[in-house]
Amino acid sequence: MSRFGIVGTGAVAAAALAAALVPVIANPAGLKSGVEKGAALPAYHPVHVTGPDKGSATCPVCKYPRNPAVQAWINTDNEKNVDALIGALEKASKKHAAKNFKAFVVFINPNREPGDTVKARLAKIGEKHSLQHVALTYLPGPDHEAVKGYGVNTDPRVRNTIFIYRNRTVDAKMVNFEANEKGIAALYDAIQHVTQ
Repeated sequence: MSRFGIVGTGAVAAAALAAALVPVIANPAGLKSGVEKGAALPAYHPVHVTGPDKGSATCPVCKYPRNPAVQAWINTDNEKNVDALIGALEKASKKHAAKNFKAFVVFINPNREPGDTVKARLAKIGEKHSLQHVALTYLPGPDHEAVKGYGVNTDPRVRNTIFIYRNRTVDAKMVNFEANEKGIAALYDAIQHVTQ
């Protein structure tokens, strides 16, 4: 079992084969997730465990409506992939600090674990990465209204859904993002586009 959801080794391998590294996807398994490019991202209030709004339920798109940003929604992803993604986002946040770039990792909490449990786990991840910029946040569970508002598919085969946006408007989207060299390069290219 993954710390972020139920993912067996076989499911991880299958999801990796279905991983898409292009801005807008329709993966081979026919799974789609997230509102489409050009959509406006709605308000919601996750609990912030790290980042500038730590200890609050600040709305990412309300407080930072014009900022270039990334929201990575984590459903059933594995620790290794999530760790690599967080590291990449922290690096991007430092690189684009002058552009006021923001990065949020939103844990959907598919197993509906108690808030204190999730908070403690995310705090440890924040310490592990010495996070200064990336906001690790979480929701109470997959039935939260924000999940529907963002169109995030909670099928266990959808490990993650990433929105790259500016002015609250989706510029690119990645589903089942694989945080390998190729995937991170594609993510950085998409971030570069919204920070220009």
